[in-house]
Amino acid sequence: MLVGVINPAAGHKPAVDLAHVLATSSPRLRLLMSDRADDVDGLVSAVRDGAQLIVVAGGDGTTCNLLTRFSQAGLLESLPPLLVLPAGRVNTIASALVGSRRPAQLAQRILHAWTRGVRRIKRVPVLGVKVDGLPDHCGMTVSLGAVARIHSDYRHAMLQGAPGILELLARLALQQLPADRFAPIDGAVVLEPEPLRLPNVTFGILSPLPRYFHFVRPFPGVMSVSSGPGVHMTLSNMGPLATQAVLPGLLRGILSAHPQLQSGTATRLSWTNGNRQDLVVLDGEELTVAPGAPVDIRVAGSVRMVVWRDMPAHDAE
Repeated sequence: MLVGVINPAAGHKPAVDLAHVLATSSPRLRLLMSDRADDVDGLVSAVRDGAQLIVVAGGDGTTCNLLTRFSQAGLLESLPPLLVLPAGRVNTIASALVGSRRPAQLAQRILHAWTRGVRRIKRVPVLGVKVDGLPDHCGMTVSLGAVARIHSDYRHAMLQGAPGILELLARLALQQLPADRFAPIDGAVVLEPEPLRLPNVTFGILSPLPRYFHFVRPFPGVMSVSSGPGVHMTLSNMGPLATQAVLPGLLRGILSAHPQLQSGTATRLSWTNGNRQDLVVLDGEELTVAPGAPVDIRVAGSVRMVVWRDMPAHDAE
């Protein structure tokens, strides 16, 4: 049995096209249409009944909500492979793993290959985020500090359409992002498996994916999806003004080594927030961190993902 879930609110034409493709792709495919996380009980039941593939057509938020529900149900590690198709406004996960152009054609080709026995599966770490006072969440990419603000701005710009995108690009190009929005983490920070070598953190990204959001590569020299227990990590304490200057280069993946930049692999990052409200973004889910609230981000498990993009030969199982 194959199971497909489509979020009709994630996009417009892509979701409609994918609904048609999936509905006619295979008699073995059971298709669910839902834009609410609490409507996926049928999907959880299908997984427990032995589903062989889960097809997710939606944006990053849809995938994040599903991963969170699967984690709550204790099914994260035992899930069948997940195929994430781009049908949202922000498609980081689909872009990194299968591509983001012509979703309907992607669906046809990948499902045709699947029915012919072609399997290209990658086990990808999933991050769990605990913020005091909020429900736990699971997802792929976490940003904090200045990068969380950028991600939040980008998400809101996408919702506004072309005018919002142009405004955001202009602000990035002119480096006119207000420095006082970049609240550094200046308390005790726990970083595993290695200690933090920076006195504080102005911005950070943790993700198993080589791309951060649409067409952006934040990890210089990283071409593959993370494997093993850890995820790619970049942290900085460059300060608010320097952060404004280097963020465009960082987000294009061209920032060179810097003594105030720490990159590597992480399994956990935690701290207690300072005396002002802050923001952590997980796959488009904006988590508001209250003053003095503890934050804990760690690898919560892993899931098997279908890979379609060209990647190094060693990067797919």
